[in-house]
Amino acid sequence: MDKKFTPVIDRYVKTLLTDGGLGICEGKIKVSDITSSCPSLKKQQKSDRFKIIIPYAGQSLMWEVLFDCNHPEDPPDFIFGADDNEFSPSLEDLKCLSEWDANDPRALLLAVEQLVSQYGHYQQQLVENNDRLRFEYSSLIDQTELTPEDIEVLIHRSETKLGPVHFLIKLNVDFSGIPTYLTNDNPGKDLALLLITSPSPDSNRVAPQLFLSPRVEQAFGGSANLRIPSYPNGSYLIDYVPSVLQLLKNKVEQVVQGHEKREEYIAAFLSHFGKSVLEYDAESFSKISFLFEWNDFFFIVHIDLPLYFPKESPVISLQSVYHESQGKPYMEIIKEYPYSPRWTGNEMADRTRGFILSIISTFQKSSVLAGSS
Repeated sequence: MDKKFTPVIDRYVKTLLTDGGLGICEGKIKVSDITSSCPSLKKQQKSDRFKIIIPYAGQSLMWEVLFDCNHPEDPPDFIFGADDNEFSPSLEDLKCLSEWDANDPRALLLAVEQLVSQYGHYQQQLVENNDRLRFEYSSLIDQTELTPEDIEVLIHRSETKLGPVHFLIKLNVDFSGIPTYLTNDNPGKDLALLLITSPSPDSNRVAPQLFLSPRVEQAFGGSANLRIPSYPNGSYLIDYVPSVLQLLKNKVEQVVQGHEKREEYIAAFLSHFGKSVLEYDAESFSKISFLFEWNDFFFIVHIDLPLYFPKESPVISLQSVYHESQGKPYMEIIKEYPYSPRWTGNEMADRTRGFILSIISTFQKSSVLAGSS
C-alpha cells in the first residue's frame, strides 16, 4: 500500500525536512519507517507515525513521532531512544506542544527544536554527575572562548556501563579571509567541527575526528592536507582542543597568504612577459603559460603554483611546439632551479627568465632527439 500522510501532517513533515537544521552542525532531519495507526483496505493509507533521525553530537538520535490520523490537528506524542529512558521533559517547558498551533506548518519543527534543546539539558545533567566529564566540560567553558552553544555531548548509558562518550565541538575560526573563488555552487556555511569519542569517561582510548565544511576543505586542498594530531595518552580536552584550533588558524593564514603571494607572482610575470602570455588563472592564480622564442625555436613555459606557495616552490615545465614523444608533445619538468620563498614576485620573474635562458639550448637538443626517435 502507498504511504501517504494526511494533508495536515504532510505539511508538518515537509517543513521539518526542508527547514530543519539542528545543532551546531546544522544538519538536516530525516524521516523513516512511515506507518499508519489507522488500518485501511484502501490502496492509500493515512500514515500518521514515523521515525525522525536527528544529527546530534556527531551521532544520530532516532525518535518516533505519533500523530492521530483521525485528529491530525492534535499535537503528536514522542517516543525517545532506548538509551534515554530517563529523558522525560516537562510539558511546561515545551510550549510548542502545550500551546500547539495546528495552523502553523512549522509546529512540528518547533516542537522538535524544543525537545532537542531539552535533550541537551538532560545530557548536561549526565555530565554533571560524572567527575571526569564535569572537569572536561567546565574547563573548556571556563578556560577557552567556547560557550555551551559550541559543545554538544552525547553519553550512552546502559545498566552496567557509562559510555561511549561523544563531544562535538564547534571550533570558532574566522574563515572570512578565504578567497571567494574557492566557493563552488552552494557549499553552505563555513564550519569546523571536532568530534572527540571515548569508550568511557576515564578511557585513554580517545579518537579525535575533524570535520570541515566543503568550502573550507577545498580551501585547504582536500582533507588529506590537514591532519590533526593524535590524542595524547592521559591528556585532557583543555590541552588538546586549543592545539587543534591553533592548527586551523595557522592553516587559514597560510591559505590567505598563499593566495596573495600567487597573485603577486602572476602580476610580476604578466608585467615582464605580458606579450608572450598564452593563458593564466585569473581567479586562484594557480597557473600561467607563455609562448617564447629563442633563436627561431618556439617553446611553451608552463608554471604551476601550489596551494601553499611560496613555502612550496612552483613547478616549471618546458614544452616543445614541434616535437612529440610517444604521441604527446615533448615536455620536461624542471625539478631543480634557483628559488627562495623570500624573493619578491619581480625577482622570481627575473631569475626564472635567466634560468630558462641558461637551459633552453639543452632543452632544444633534447626535444629534437625525442622527435627524431
